[in-house]
Amino acid sequence: MLAALARFLLKMGGWTAVGGMPPVPKAVIVAAHHTSNWDGVWAMIYRVAFRVDVKFFAKKSLFWFPLGVLLRALGGIPLDRGRAGSAVDQAVAQFENNESFYFGLAPEGTRSRKEFWKSGFYRIAEAADVPIILGFMNYGQREIGFGPVIEVTGGPDAVMDACREFYETIEPRWPDKASPVSLPPAETARHHRAVRSFVRRAGRMTSSQQRALDELWPAFGIDYSEERLDLDQVFGRTAPRVLEIGFGNGESLVSQAAAAADTDFIGIEVHEPGVGHCLLKARDAAIGNLRVVVHDAIEVLTHQVAEGSLDRVNLYFPDPWPKKRHHKRRIVQPAFLELVRTRLKPQGSLHIATDWSNYAEHIDDVMAGAVGFRCVERREHDGDQPLDRPGTKFEQRGLTKGHRIVDWHFQRVD
Repeated sequence: MLAALARFLLKMGGWTAVGGMPPVPKAVIVAAHHTSNWDGVWAMIYRVAFRVDVKFFAKKSLFWFPLGVLLRALGGIPLDRGRAGSAVDQAVAQFENNESFYFGLAPEGTRSRKEFWKSGFYRIAEAADVPIILGFMNYGQREIGFGPVIEVTGGPDAVMDACREFYETIEPRWPDKASPVSLPPAETARHHRAVRSFVRRAGRMTSSQQRALDELWPAFGIDYSEERLDLDQVFGRTAPRVLEIGFGNGESLVSQAAAAADTDFIGIEVHEPGVGHCLLKARDAAIGNLRVVVHDAIEVLTHQVAEGSLDRVNLYFPDPWPKKRHHKRRIVQPAFLELVRTRLKPQGSLHIATDWSNYAEHIDDVMAGAVGFRCVERREHDGDQPLDRPGTKFEQRGLTKGHRIVDWHFQRVD
């Protein structure tokens, strides 16, 4: 009934629906150009008329009763700006946790003319590894619908070229308010080099984990910034320093810190429930030699960690990205190894473990060509011979699947 009414409204408004939803299970949908409030009205009517399940973000504060009921019915998802992680991360989590998902947004971000489009649509599509679908409302021809599907594998320049070519023939309601179809040069350059090795996955945050983040962060947390950390000041002493990338729920990290009171430990993780769990364990263990950062490890190493400041870096069971097209997202790459090398002290060590045989082959190949490291030991086992580390829950998951474990100990030699 509602669909029939919506189709009637489109007809009364003089609109013709063209170009149905392309047959892809997930996509970021660009809505351009956006020069009038009527753009959103007609888009919602079209959504209802053709049962197009496109989601969009709206401020969490808007989801009060009964407005929240209407927003959710129209595809609205509350955007929690108070959460660690950006709107991009929250959108990517939605893609990761749904078999089919379409996320729409207007890259102009406003109804007035701006010099550039906002880059969020591209960043989401790239991080979630999904294509972009170009949605449109052509006021000149009174046509509304979907245009081509654009893959992001060609990079931002190729994506924007395709967008410009398509929207060149699309007439907005107010042409003088339409923004140029381009990204800021700085954003384009950044996207050329930024390939994340992780995705923020949504997970249930218990009330105790949330309290831990709220109450224990001042004691254990390090806020991300682009300024170098003075680790002697952070820990209040000079001591050997160990950094662990991707500590999961933190149980093994806390056990290491508790067993080595004369060593300082820094953990990096992006999964908030895991961080909350880690803080609870650290509190219960009554340890003072542990700090955690909730951010991208590459950026933390690049900006916050000084050269030659670490005695050891641990990378235990990183995301294997098993699909071949995702191999570029594996964190063990030449650029990462060079970054780690510069942050280690001379003779400092890098410890890696994985339960994926294909990833083990990748690590062997990359490390064979790495300058400045030598392999002290490589150990393959069935979970019974971990190499200078405690067991982890990720290791146990791999073992239950019949995977073998591979451990490496590398040392900086230059």
